[in-house]
Amino acid sequence: MLFPILAKIYSSVNNQVKWRNSIRITKNPELRRRELIDIAEQLFLEKGYQETRVKDIVKKADVAQGTFYYYFESKEAILDEITEKYIHIIIESMEKISKQDNLNALEKLVKIFQFSLSFRDDTRSIMRYVHDEKNFHLHRKFEQRIPVETVGPLAHIFKQGIAEGIFDTKYPEDAAKAFNGISAMVLQGIDSADHNSNEFRMKFMAIFDFVERILGTESGTILNAFKIAQK
Repeated sequence: MLFPILAKIYSSVNNQVKWRNSIRITKNPELRRRELIDIAEQLFLEKGYQETRVKDIVKKADVAQGTFYYYFESKEAILDEITEKYIHIIIESMEKISKQDNLNALEKLVKIFQFSLSFRDDTRSIMRYVHDEKNFHLHRKFEQRIPVETVGPLAHIFKQGIAEGIFDTKYPEDAAKAFNGISAMVLQGIDSADHNSNEFRMKFMAIFDFVERILGTESGTILNAFKIAQK
């Protein structure tokens, strides 16, 4: 009597294991791929890119190492995907801010600065590696796309500011290009700097000064609005 009962229990447990394995095997490939990207990003941010190994990623994802290489050729390939994700986040966020009808142009520009600070802080350990001179293709990808694809949202904000009498420039598109160029130039080389450090504070103050000149606003207009928003 005991053996049939044990056999049924074993059969039930075995079927559950097979069912779980079937779920793992048949999991939507795109979901699995996104899961690996998200886990890799989390580990890169926590441990650093160089310190994270593929086996760390697959262990946290609870998959075989072969599963990782089914989706990605290498750790560098998954970093490339994360870089694409960050580029998309930056462009999408700036477009979203530019279209917020309840904000005036100055408020939108302040939100752009706030987003930039928050994004740099949240992604610092990865972006430091992306912009390292050894990773030219990743750095180049950022430098080629961000300045070009964010000109539209910025120019939209600047045109609104002109209409509202906040900004005074005849060339909003060129002002947007200058904004991107100056920001990249001034902040170059301090991706790992603490946002509370004197070095970063001075660099950020310089950006406010340059942008106010480009947009023809009274000195301190944008900076003061930013300080008020930060309180």
